[in-house]
Amino acid sequence: MNSIPSTNQADVVENKSQFSISLTKHLISPIVNGFYGFALVFSGILMLKLISFLYGFKEVFNLELMDVMLSSAGFFFIFIINILENLL
Repeated sequence: MNSIPSTNQADVVENKSQFSISLTKHLISPIVNGFYGFALVFSGILMLKLISFLYGFKEVFNLELMDVMLSSAGFFFIFIINILENLL
């Protein structure tokens, strides 16, 4: 019977220094996931404003600075969650 070997990416080390592995795990990965959180919250705000404009609840479609600030809260929440997951 044939079997498919499976490896965990955390177990595979390809001539990388411990510093670069640690930097990727503890800094780069949380920043990338934070940008995903920003994009998720920003796209949600954008879609809600677009739907409310198309249905006529609002007469003008506009994005404000507060929308970006709320989206940055999504970045920081996901960033902090990912940092805490890596530390614990």
